[in-house]
Amino acid sequence: MTKQDFVALLKRKFSSLIMILIPAFIIMAVIAAVLWALRSVIPEEWLTEISYYADNPSELRKLGEGSEWIFVAIQVLQVVIAPIPGQAAAFAGGFIFGFWKGWGLTTLGLVIGSLIAMVLARLLGISLVRKIVPESIIQRFDSVISDGGYMTFFMIFLLPALPDDAVCFLAGLTKLKLLPLSLVCLLGRAPGMAVLSLTGAGFADGLTLWVEVLFGVMMVLSVVLWLFWEIIEAWVYDFLKIKRS
Repeated sequence: MTKQDFVALLKRKFSSLIMILIPAFIIMAVIAAVLWALRSVIPEEWLTEISYYADNPSELRKLGEGSEWIFVAIQVLQVVIAPIPGQAAAFAGGFIFGFWKGWGLTTLGLVIGSLIAMVLARLLGISLVRKIVPESIIQRFDSVISDGGYMTFFMIFLLPALPDDAVCFLAGLTKLKLLPLSLVCLLGRAPGMAVLSLTGAGFADGLTLWVEVLFGVMMVLSVVLWLFWEIIEAWVYDFLKIKRS
């Protein structure tokens, strides 16, 4: 990449960032105004309780005691139905249950949900997948269905910004064995879920040096991905033989 190409890339990235931030700030302002208006309606004891938990986030963990299987069920549903972002659920798991337990429950739910998605796709076929997975994703990943191996699916689950939940259904359409595919899903998703669980636990327990270092590394990686994602994405898609949208 030449210097001129890099400068042009930066200008394009910052222009797109501004177009995202302006609506975001407007939405935040509207939400803040609505919340301020609702203060006169919300009972005072509710506000006191919310303030207490905001100042003592570790107390929220007591509310999560005995709800482990509910959390696992939520993780399963977010894979099969996908109404909840998996990243947010993983963060919440670390926040509520602590790092190790939150990571374990998150991983268990993801593996069960992924296996269910694969089994449903294998039993009911492409007709079910077309009702759940957008046609654009099916077309982009059709080579993965026909030619993809375990390493291909591992990279898809490992890399951010790829539709790994949808790919679980596509994996069920392959001739690969389901149990090894579930193991690939576990190994591929585990690092990202560990980072999110650790971050959530750090917010509940207080930001330790390890969490602060983790945030620093994540920020650097985020900037690199933001700047060069188009190049990285093109390389990944070419390597995995995935069609670009």
